Amino acid sequence: MSDATPSLVADRYRLDERIGSGPIGEVWRGYDTRADWVVAVKVLGARAAGGATREVLRQHAQAVARVIHPNVAMVLDVGDHDGAPFLVMEYLTGLSLGEELAAQGSMKIVEVCDLIGQAAAGLDAAHRAGVVHGQVGPDSFRRAGSGVLKAVGFGMDGLAPSSSRHLAPERAAGQEATASGDLYALGGVCYELLCGRPPFGDAADDAGGRGGEPAPPSAFRADVPAELDRLVLGMLAEEPSRRPASGEAIRRALAAIARPRSNPAAPPMPVTGAIHQAAGQGGGSRAGDTAVYQAGDLEPAPNSNRKLFLQLGAAVVIIAVVTVVMVTWAGSRKEGPVPVSTPTAAPSTFTPPTESPTSEPSPGLVITTGPGSDDATVLQDPAEPKATLGAAIPPGGWRKWLAEFDKAVLAQQAMGAINPSVADKAREKIRKAARRFDEGRIDPAMSQIADVYRDLEQAQEKGDMGSSGPAADVLRDWRLPDD
Repeated sequence: MSDATPSLVADRYRLDERIGSGPIGEVWRGYDTRADWVVAVKVLGARAAGGATREVLRQHAQAVARVIHPNVAMVLDVGDHDGAPFLVMEYLTGLSLGEELAAQGSMKIVEVCDLIGQAAAGLDAAHRAGVVHGQVGPDSFRRAGSGVLKAVGFGMDGLAPSSSRHLAPERAAGQEATASGDLYALGGVCYELLCGRPPFGDAADDAGGRGGEPAPPSAFRADVPAELDRLVLGMLAEEPSRRPASGEAIRRALAAIARPRSNPAAPPMPVTGAIHQAAGQGGGSRAGDTAVYQAGDLEPAPNSNRKLFLQLGAAVVIIAVVTVVMVTWAGSRKEGPVPVSTPTAAPSTFTPPTESPTSEPSPGLVITTGPGSDDATVLQDPAEPKATLGAAIPPGGWRKWLAEFDKAVLAQQAMGAINPSVADKAREKIRKAARRFDEGRIDPAMSQIADVYRDLEQAQEKGDMGSSGPAADVLRDWRLPDD
């Protein structure tokens, strides 16, 4: 394919601009002519055109598509065009960490903690879904337009990584990619963001040239705290068993470093992860060191609003007490003493209000059954829709709402929570409704939306669509007007 002659892939995806290339294919900024939005299309070349590779790509795409997480780029479609496999992903408009590093060099400590924390969260979601990246590097994480960092470029089994700059030792020795290897590579990326250089020097592009443990980041940057030194060196441990247990453990450790506990004198938590002493410390720990890598050993970040909530609660209690006292005092001025009756042996008769056995409890009320009943107190609080279509215009207008509805159906399909044929039919009707709104034909457009709702609700009844997911949320949040 040529940059000057964009083509249409699968009669749907128009390739507008090549934005990357590698040994086995190219990545293009594309346009989905059906969904009316920009996408990224990865087209594999002749080297990947074999049947075995196509099957690997299909399985890989299906696996990555199951990873639904804010810090992972979503896979939207996979297929075959003229004998070449292709992969369609959400298009990210921001820079990669590699591009940011090249543009500005090392970053602030808090910014590094935030970015690597997001990257670790994305990798953790993939690992929990059974997906290993295998090619982690600075360009494996790219920002969306909102600034959120997302993992991209998941490698395929059987394909060697394009660079060994951050390759784990066991991976360099020929072993398969593992989650622990991803965390090792992420440690190398973190090192680069902190120091502006890889952990084993600019010339160490092969694992064979490495020897021992790298110098701690604080050797190149004095403001790196001891606990961050130890975390990064723990991630870069040669033995996988000495590395942090998960991406979530790394994320939480970074959050604790960026937002340290308010009581620095508190005793440290038990250490169950790898501990690495900074160079020149003679094996002893420095003041403030915390090397906690297991998620279970980490305390959640302190809630900075707790004090405010306690103050507000105390104020409410005081106001309530003052109100009761004032009401009691006012009543005592208007009424005389209340006579005290002497109890008699005859029991007082009280007839409770009768309730029809067919009456329905009011939504949102607490219904407590009588003594001796097997039923416990029940809180009925049914979810209410945000609004009724037609009675309210969605924020941003109908065109924006329909575009979000279309994306929700697509995301539901990516989760495997809707029959593909049902999703395609629904999305086609959504696009027809959008065209009718553009033409000013409101009633036909609303009728088209009603058809989509009916189709999806029938699909839920038949088991062709799950009761949860992005599209199901739309059905709950925006109800159709009653006929």
